[in-house]
Amino acid sequence: MKFIFLITLLFPLSALAGSFTVPPEMPEASRKRFERFESFQIKGVCGDNDMDRLATRGVNTVRGYTIESAEVMRKKLDHAQRLGMKMIVSEWMPNHGKNLTEQGGTWNFDYNKSADKMVRDLIGKVEAIGDHPAILMWGLGNEVHLDEPYLRVVNRMSQEIHKRFPLHLTSLTMINAKPEAIAAVLKFAPDIDVLGIQSYSRGAVRGSIKNTEKHWGRPFYMSEFNANGPWNFQKTAWDVPLDEPVTNKVNDLKDCYAAIDASPLCLGSTVFLWGHFAVNDRPSYFSLLLDPNPQGESGPPSFDHLLITPQADAMTEHFTGTPIKGNRAPLLSKVEFENGAKSRLAAPGETMKLTLAAEDSNEDTIDFVTWILKSKVRKTKTVSEPVTHPPGKTTVINAPEVPGDYLVMVYAIDNKGGGSASVLPFKVETPKNSIDEIAEP
Repeated sequence: MKFIFLITLLFPLSALAGSFTVPPEMPEASRKRFERFESFQIKGVCGDNDMDRLATRGVNTVRGYTIESAEVMRKKLDHAQRLGMKMIVSEWMPNHGKNLTEQGGTWNFDYNKSADKMVRDLIGKVEAIGDHPAILMWGLGNEVHLDEPYLRVVNRMSQEIHKRFPLHLTSLTMINAKPEAIAAVLKFAPDIDVLGIQSYSRGAVRGSIKNTEKHWGRPFYMSEFNANGPWNFQKTAWDVPLDEPVTNKVNDLKDCYAAIDASPLCLGSTVFLWGHFAVNDRPSYFSLLLDPNPQGESGPPSFDHLLITPQADAMTEHFTGTPIKGNRAPLLSKVEFENGAKSRLAAPGETMKLTLAAEDSNEDTIDFVTWILKSKVRKTKTVSEPVTHPPGKTTVINAPEVPGDYLVMVYAIDNKGGGSASVLPFKVETPKNSIDEIAEP
């Protein structure tokens, strides 16, 4: 506990915003691990693909979620090194106890029984990958419940990594930064170097940074963040989240970056997600890229055809410190049903009018593309083919014939590689008096 207390006191909160200084009083092993951050801030994304394009957008770090074969990981690390980038190489780890399957079922895992094998397996991967200069740190799990058995295994993993590679940093991630969660890490996994904090919205990011500075007192980074999440959105009468305007999401993201840069203990960030990510039916939450024709997958195999969003442009301008040169993504500025409604009820097959508008700083012609999605499913499920609506014309769509919860997904596309997205929820109900009953004489 002496070591933990000492480190807590060593990092002055008066350091310059966005900078990090390793104090001379820090133990030698830790000093050397953190010296790189005196001239390096993590300007990163979650997702370790498409590195060539990321390098042109000011990104210097990519964070993965699972360790693939040593051969695959070394190729990725070599690629990152050629681009002047770093990688956070992360091992996927389950929760202690109940875990969910992709199909909605559950399975159980016991760290007490599996600890030795897990440590051996992880260290085997670490040794096979080796001491690569593009490795920024090792991530040990993603949002794993911070139970004591998990944390004890993580502590052993961290110790074994440090024995083999004394200059390598180790990390784990947690949702937000609750004091009791930080206390558990300090107690059961004190060998961990860096906390990764995962928070969504400017308020959550600011609160997490404040808690981490106070209760951790060591270096950390925002391992996942983005604008406000659907759990904070207003909802329809039938309990489906409304969407926020794209402008709000862009401004939220900018405010998150400002808070990150203002913390002297924060090593930087990896924004979630560089890719097309359909959570709770909609890619409009956290996707920095959009698939122009999503058909049920959370991320297509190729990044070549994905559309750049205004959020990606905001990230780029923050990392590079200069305005975007060339094409900027269009900003979807209005998505409404009749009379400005953000949701509505519909009869089976009813024709619904949409009001759509977009802003484009390049003055490009914008097309609007609409789909109808089935709501409340684990993955995006389209129930209609995409329809392109040229600007300046009334946009109409027909509700499905089958009653249920649906979403209208809308893209604004500039046909030069940019797009933005939003959704409108609606519910199809059969009118109560739709069946005429003929009375018997």
